[in-house]
Amino acid sequence: MKFFYLFLIVTFFCCESFAAKENNFGIFRSLISESAEEIESRESSISKVKFDNSLVLSVFANDEYQSSNRKDEFLDTRLRGRLNSYLSLSNHFLLSGFLRMDTMNQSLETARRNALSSGGGDRSFENEGVFAEELNFAYNGKKHAFVVGKFDLNFGTAWRFNRGIWTYSIADNYRQKEKLGLGGVYRMGVSKKTGRYEFSYAFFTNDRKNLDNSVITGRDSTHKSDGVPGDSRSILQSYVAALDIDFDFAEKEKLNYHFSYLNLAVNERSSSIAPAKISDQKNWAAGINYKYPVAENLLLDALAEYAVVKNLGGNIDASEKYLTTNVIARFNQNWNLTLGYAKQHNAVVETSSYDKNLSEISVGYEFLKTAFFDRLLFQVGYKNQRDNYKTSLESRNSFGGFVRYQKNF
Repeated sequence: MKFFYLFLIVTFFCCESFAAKENNFGIFRSLISESAEEIESRESSISKVKFDNSLVLSVFANDEYQSSNRKDEFLDTRLRGRLNSYLSLSNHFLLSGFLRMDTMNQSLETARRNALSSGGGDRSFENEGVFAEELNFAYNGKKHAFVVGKFDLNFGTAWRFNRGIWTYSIADNYRQKEKLGLGGVYRMGVSKKTGRYEFSYAFFTNDRKNLDNSVITGRDSTHKSDGVPGDSRSILQSYVAALDIDFDFAEKEKLNYHFSYLNLAVNERSSSIAPAKISDQKNWAAGINYKYPVAENLLLDALAEYAVVKNLGGNIDASEKYLTTNVIARFNQNWNLTLGYAKQHNAVVETSSYDKNLSEISVGYEFLKTAFFDRLLFQVGYKNQRDNYKTSLESRNSFGGFVRYQKNF
């Protein structure tokens, strides 16, 4: 716990961030998304220590007003927050931190909810906690970048939080975060000519009991006996490799590709899976993001990503497939209309399978920057979710929205 409090002190009082980029990607994607112009500006600037923060706070309200299962009808209100922060020691060396406020996973709370005959009524800011999602040291050069410490992996992108209200939640199942290890990025090409190519890699292990504490509300920890993929204590057994390609066709017309492969090692001595069924979990992801200016005041922003998980949980009989698509129409500078669809298919050979389908339509308005905030976004929408368990079908409808505040300081 003492390491966590030390981290809080460091990040709140001495940090420098890629403040203008509102995202929850962490250090790897921040390095990858740094443009050639930004790199040239950084390389040519006078080396000095810089201090800054980017704080993002969101208040969500979600009314699950109709469901075929009474337990899934409730009003959920919660607060989420991110503090993306860096301490730049020079033009190339920096300390990176990423604090997150979110709902903590607690088995006791889940058991209590499942024991109720109804949905349990309103859920207002339950189990909110803060934890250090990242804490690392990085070198950021013109062609190369390296990171060591605790970080999120560059695997998939569809789980980014700033594309609608709910659609990203399905892809969040294969998101890989809170890893201990080392990794790097190699850059080549020019996005305005033949394309910009960024190769990234990392070797890691899960952060099981090192920097995984939380404050305000505690959370369940992963134990060695759980045999979770990626939990091997050797950082050389689990690894990820990715390729990100960017094309900059015009001022607002941009095309991005993302391809990644992930191997999560399984500790056979700790796994509860039968020895004949154990194998490393292997994941693939491929995505595309295209932004096109249809008219002067209308920009279409489309994303599609497909991901496959083999040997789910280290079991060769289990697998999952994911599809996430969404289109955002941004018009008149401030307004957006978001359409989203996501699907998850889970299968265990000769045992069970299910499909989750989620559809969203939402509309938002973003206020222009003021002295009190850099971004202020209101988003409201409707969601339909259908869970097909082959022997039963559950359908859920909900209305919801959020207010998202961002301030760089």
